[in-house]
Amino acid sequence: MRKVVLVTGASSGLGLALCERLLEENDELHLCLACRNMAKAEGVRAQLLALHPRAEVTIVQVDVSNVRSVLRACQELKQRYQRLDYIYLNAGIMPNPQLNIKALFSGLFSRRVIHMFSTAEGLLTQEDKLTADGLQEVFETNVFGHFILIQELEALLCHGDSPSQVIWTSSRNAKKSNFSLEDFQHSKGQEPYSSSKYAMDLLSVALNRNFNQW
Repeated sequence: MRKVVLVTGASSGLGLALCERLLEENDELHLCLACRNMAKAEGVRAQLLALHPRAEVTIVQVDVSNVRSVLRACQELKQRYQRLDYIYLNAGIMPNPQLNIKALFSGLFSRRVIHMFSTAEGLLTQEDKLTADGLQEVFETNVFGHFILIQELEALLCHGDSPSQVIWTSSRNAKKSNFSLEDFQHSKGQEPYSSSKYAMDLLSVALNRNFNQW
């Protein structure tokens, strides 16, 4: 029986590289590309099948920044599959950084000047916006949408005879200093990507404890 692997954000970047690597390791997988842009996903599917004709590659449309889209995709996946062996939560966004001029000049005359220029911490800020669901876009895309996905697909995971694996792509930019429980969506801050990745790390630990408590 083919192993079924679901990858979000599979049509470009790290997600696409991951799909290519998975099929290089095992070209008899059933790989499901969870993507927002269907035209792009179809092109990637054709590309993967040309290189790995023995594989089975399918597509499900999902926009993790939209709860309705996530729920619709989960319903479709539950109709297609009896189980999912691996889920790679890879989709995410990082707003284009902007130079914080005020922080630059204040940092020049502080003890943190070397740290500031070696890490760019505090120098670059990011602009976030609200989604149709009324949530901060970075938080919903990187954290909340994937959390809903896992909750909805729980019935396809963690079968006792052969446990599933959920892998959530983190980042070295995940910093505790940029995260606050009082503002977990980071609506008042200027580092939404870093905050979302730290929140994702916390949630990953909680989910791991929940799924492996038995």
